[in-house]
Amino acid sequence: MGALAFIALLLATPTSSLAAPRSVARAAHARRSAPRMAVAPGDIVVMMNGLPGKMGCSVGEAIVARGMELAPTALTGPDFAGDVVDVAGTSVTLVAGGTDAADAAAGALKADCAARGKTLVAVDFTVPAAAEANARYYAAHGLSFVMGTTGADAGALSKSVLDGTHSAVIAPNMSKQIVALQAVVERAAKDFPGAFAGYALDVTESHQASKIDTSGTAKAVVASLAALQDEQIWSSANAKVSAAIERIDKVRDEASQLDGAGGLLGKVPAEHLAGHAYHTYGLTSGDGTVRFELRHNVNGRSTYAEGVCDATLFLAAELAKGEPSTRLFDMIDVLRAGAMS
Repeated sequence: MGALAFIALLLATPTSSLAAPRSVARAAHARRSAPRMAVAPGDIVVMMNGLPGKMGCSVGEAIVARGMELAPTALTGPDFAGDVVDVAGTSVTLVAGGTDAADAAAGALKADCAARGKTLVAVDFTVPAAAEANARYYAAHGLSFVMGTTGADAGALSKSVLDGTHSAVIAPNMSKQIVALQAVVERAAKDFPGAFAGYALDVTESHQASKIDTSGTAKAVVASLAALQDEQIWSSANAKVSAAIERIDKVRDEASQLDGAGGLLGKVPAEHLAGHAYHTYGLTSGDGTVRFELRHNVNGRSTYAEGVCDATLFLAAELAKGEPSTRLFDMIDVLRAGAMS
């Protein structure tokens, strides 16, 4: 059975017929609830941090298309401070993070939203070097946020939320379809640990040259696949998982991308070299006679931008509840809440 068929079988099998997971980290979210529409899109203001980056612009355009409002100011790097960017008809003035202007912008936005009865949410698609500082900024101002920036210390980001008074959705991947696939692989690892014992794992991922860090999604999937290799693995901090992550082959040169990395990846269309996510996860038996592959090829940024909109609406609905019992979420929480359009 090929890897995709294996995934399809898991999706088609009734939950009651599967053995109980050996680790039930998300038992409280096992049942999917009705979609959450407690806050209308028109009542949400988004501080789009990460402009004028391509992902920031794509997300900003999707935010406006979904009926939400873009804030007139946003955080950026020092090279773009003072610039004014037009995003879907909204002029956004960029201010450098870590400055008095950034602090003033947060105060002004919060006051304006409070006066108009709007819900303010920050969306962060900046760079790894700025993510932790931005998380501290959100904590200092009690500003709830959605973060898709990858490459920062996940523990530090989580701590900044749990120690604060705000809420956040933090995820390495915002594509709802990839998130669902990732969840199924995680489920398989918990239900069938060691099913691929003796198999060697190889992972190749290709992204645009501007993406410096290794894909966060690839890291998460590797952790699940490692558990399928070895039933004793249950933590991403496990040395074997860390070693597998280190072996992930990052493809960033255009010639290899166009060629499909010698058959390890799908061939990236030339028009999508500047924005794509092609991953291949392979498991090969010890004698080399059997190989399983799981691939996803994503061109463009629209699937991520739409997922960010879903996460923003979900977070705004959580904030509308008042004092939440949970303040740190990921895209699996968004998916299980039925908050995907």
